[in-house]
Amino acid sequence: MKVSYQEINPNLLEKVAIKYGEVAKNHIHTEDGSYSLAAMCDDTPIGFISTYTRNLDTPIGEERDAYIDIIEVDDECKRMGIATELIMRTEEWAMKAGLLQIRAWSSQDKTEAISMWRNLGYGLCPAKIWLEQHNIADDGYYVVKQLNPVNPYPHITKLIKQDLHEISPKAIQGFQLIRAKGGVYVYKCLYDSIPAVVKYFEEEDDRREILNYRILAQHGIPTIKTYALGKTSLVMEDISVSENWRLGVAEDLADVDVAKSLAHWYFTFHENGAAVSELDTLFFEFAQITVENLQMLLSKLPEAQALFAFLLAHFDKFQKMISMPTFTMTYNDFYWSNFVVSTDKKSAMMFDYNCMGKGYRLSDFRNVCWSMSDEAKKTFQDEYNRQYTKKHKSTRTEAEKLEQRIDDVAGSLYALIVAYTDNEGFPDWAAANKKEAIDGSLLSKAKQLLL
Repeated sequence: MKVSYQEINPNLLEKVAIKYGEVAKNHIHTEDGSYSLAAMCDDTPIGFISTYTRNLDTPIGEERDAYIDIIEVDDECKRMGIATELIMRTEEWAMKAGLLQIRAWSSQDKTEAISMWRNLGYGLCPAKIWLEQHNIADDGYYVVKQLNPVNPYPHITKLIKQDLHEISPKAIQGFQLIRAKGGVYVYKCLYDSIPAVVKYFEEEDDRREILNYRILAQHGIPTIKTYALGKTSLVMEDISVSENWRLGVAEDLADVDVAKSLAHWYFTFHENGAAVSELDTLFFEFAQITVENLQMLLSKLPEAQALFAFLLAHFDKFQKMISMPTFTMTYNDFYWSNFVVSTDKKSAMMFDYNCMGKGYRLSDFRNVCWSMSDEAKKTFQDEYNRQYTKKHKSTRTEAEKLEQRIDDVAGSLYALIVAYTDNEGFPDWAAANKKEAIDGSLLSKAKQLLL
């Protein structure tokens, strides 16, 4: 029997769900910071593993580890080394990601796996867990393996040292890999004996984040403290050891105090960003809506032919409409893992500016409010609007209506362009955009905007 191994994409996820059921599907992770792999035989899954990353608890909350949420192998395929291969490939992924350790939990009845875990170098410990959905405690055991990640990219750390030496004699050392993905390498380090985080950008396009930090500093927009900005690297404060700041957590998305503080940062960001001289050089999402990309979408979605024929026929007018609102800087990548909060919650600010560009204020509102709870969303909007009215003696009601009408069309088109140029398959987050392109609702919005 020939066995191959494939990362689980949306199409493969459905095959797994059909064979193993919805419970198994619900434990498969496809979000950022996760890794899911299937063992395949003749295009049929015969086993799979899914792992996600999470921060450890205090006092080592700055460390991240990998947690194997589920691993299954067909009964007739056991004792063939498939589970071992799934785990070893997951370990390789976790080590490259710079994770501290890898863990899993197994119920007490699965004693046949104990020898496998031991042979792979895992420590075992009895552990009882509480199953909330069944209101019972279940006996079992934890397994854990220290990964002790070494630096798998010595040439990158050498390039970082060379880049930073050109601007300062301060020493950088003690590299500990946090993440390496898409040509961006992130390390904990010591910079001039101070705990810091350094980012190295392999590709020229990604180095715009260095320029973005300079722009923000020049225009009085609060950011994480930066220690050095080179040509290919930047060194910033390590928030995990800060006495004044902490990294965002998922619970912050429902915290009204955090929402209020984020509204203050976004208001300053947008107000100061509208006057940035470099604005027209920044990335603009809707600039990706070109004739070529609309034709690409037509080839991917022939059932939406009427939509793309209409947009192509009115393309010049659509482009003029996109340019009508007032532009400012936009963050574009809101999520709890991308902001920091002061220990008293009176301040908050975004970091990781690789996606920063120009656009409409409404685009950032959409990104922020999509993630927040209803109460936090209302707090964010009310506080932002209060500051705007206080400064300008007017509201943004009419401007926001225009931005909304344009965003309803252009935002969906941009989402589809990104989704169909993603090399890892069509993502779940764009399913709603695909649906409205096919069912005619996006065409209706486009006609209301342009006719």
